[in-house]
Amino acid sequence: MLAELGVQKDDFDLETFDADGVPPSHWLAAAGTSPFLAERRITIVRHILRCEADKVRPEECAALPESSLLILVADDEPNAEDRASKFTSILNGWKKLVDSCKGLNAEFKADPEQSKRVLRQLVEKQGKSLSSTGIELLLEMTGGSLSRASDEVQKVILYVGDQTQIQDSDLRALVIPSREWNIFKLVDAVTAGQVGEALRQLRILVGSSQKAEDAAFRQILPMVARQLRLLWQARVCLDAKVQPGSAPSSVSQCFLDKPNIAAEKPYRLNKLNDIARRTPLPNLAKALQTVCDTDSRLKGIEAGFSAMDTLERMVLELSDALATKTQSR
Repeated sequence: MLAELGVQKDDFDLETFDADGVPPSHWLAAAGTSPFLAERRITIVRHILRCEADKVRPEECAALPESSLLILVADDEPNAEDRASKFTSILNGWKKLVDSCKGLNAEFKADPEQSKRVLRQLVEKQGKSLSSTGIELLLEMTGGSLSRASDEVQKVILYVGDQTQIQDSDLRALVIPSREWNIFKLVDAVTAGQVGEALRQLRILVGSSQKAEDAAFRQILPMVARQLRLLWQARVCLDAKVQPGSAPSSVSQCFLDKPNIAAEKPYRLNKLNDIARRTPLPNLAKALQTVCDTDSRLKGIEAGFSAMDTLERMVLELSDALATKTQSR
């Protein structure tokens, strides 16, 4: 896309910001700068849903010169499903602003199969090969984002050097996973009885013990609860011997509005089903109660120790509730 606009990634006439990194006045000042070597001055603002549109006046955008191109990108955000109404309101505000300035609102729906083809072509152009399972793993680790997967695979290509085949182990060693991936690995580990791996994933998510409480409320508890709710719905479908997308009303009425398993991407459904097959509904109910108890302990409603100790206790209790060994008792 950048090549079609006449610029390269590191060109002087291209500048990229995060919407929550600097105030809008910085984006507009950059966009209003006269181009140096290209026909247009291109300014890209990522994660626009992290900033309210009312911080920008329509007349400021309308005053930009014809040589400027301001691109606002509404990236996927963590826990977007749980904050859908907020993000929808922010997005509608930006759409209204762009329309008032006679700009273009464009929507792009990701096609999982198309993403796989693009990644395979990208790897093959570099004289490398990546298996179908490797491509699935790459998309899983990057939350299904094609742009993130493309960036990460470039690093892996450099990492393998003269090796022509990219192994799954190369991806696990180098790709920076999304928070969603770490949560999935945590839940996957506790259902498999791998407590050590589950605790390792927890420490990755927390970062440091000083940030444990903040990480718990902002990311860990909501995402673990979301994963368990999806597993519950997946198990209901398995017990009824139906697929989520074609489930009869007698089954689909058990689905939640958020998260709804019927709206999940295919690669996520496969992994959810793998875990759900070894996790009966009573075990999932006990796990959901564990998350509620952890929330109460962190808030001081029930007795607990430090935030990190409380989270580690949660992992141990989840393992007791979900691990395969529990089912044989």
